[in-house]
Amino acid sequence: MNGPINEPRRGPKRVRLLTSLFASILLAVGFSAVALESTTKPASAAPISVNQCNNVYNTPGLTVDCDVAVINTLTDSPSTTGSVITTTNHLGATTVLTSTDIVTSVNQCNTSARGGGGTLRCHVNIINNIAVSGAQAATTATVNQCNNNQPDGLGTAPHTCSPVSNAGGATIFQCNNRTGNGGGLVTFAPEFSHCSASGTSSSSLPVTVNQCNEDSADGGGGRVSCTTTITNIVTDTDVTGGTPTGTPTGGTPTGGTGTGGTGTGGAPAIPVLATPKLTG
Repeated sequence: MNGPINEPRRGPKRVRLLTSLFASILLAVGFSAVALESTTKPASAAPISVNQCNNVYNTPGLTVDCDVAVINTLTDSPSTTGSVITTTNHLGATTVLTSTDIVTSVNQCNTSARGGGGTLRCHVNIINNIAVSGAQAATTATVNQCNNNQPDGLGTAPHTCSPVSNAGGATIFQCNNRTGNGGGLVTFAPEFSHCSASGTSSSSLPVTVNQCNEDSADGGGGRVSCTTTITNIVTDTDVTGGTPTGTPTGGTPTGGTGTGGTGTGGAPAIPVLATPKLTG
């Protein structure tokens, strides 16, 4: 807008001065509150989602082969918080992205490789390095896998699902809703159809995976091989600190007991980044 901005009519000079002074006091208090809050809470990174290989290659006999590997690092400091994301899509293109944000969901290989004779080979590997104040311990990840399929789809021997589980609101949601339907799933080793999900989760950094669902590799004569692994390495910085640094002060005891020296506390320990390995 290029026109002038209409300003409200000004009041008496004394009122304006008092108003200005009051606003200055509020502004100063506000900045103090913000500064205090930022030093007492963990770094807050924006949640991001990885989405690839969904609704692709829906022509009989094609192969969807995709991988996602994520290393999340969440600390009390914005300077050491972020993620490294490595993806390989169905065209064979590999991309590595470094972000100051945190990956909280992966959606991959849904409604893909349809039409009969297709192969769905998709893998997700996530490592969460968590080192924050009050970090919550890792627990076994919940799984919803190999459900809502026809009798000839995944979940029925000799096709294998590890585990077959239908937990609500699960961390890992995989190989559900008509995946592999139509009969004729590959049953011979090492190419037999198989879905596996394992790992841990932490409420300090919830991450979900949704892959190989919704009619993927249907139509008969297909192969489904989808795996998800989530690892959480958790450190509560309120409990675990670094090695103290500094030189103790105090003289050598003579004829009695000397005074012990003091050192300065080290920075909170941050776990060494683990590197995910993609499985074939």
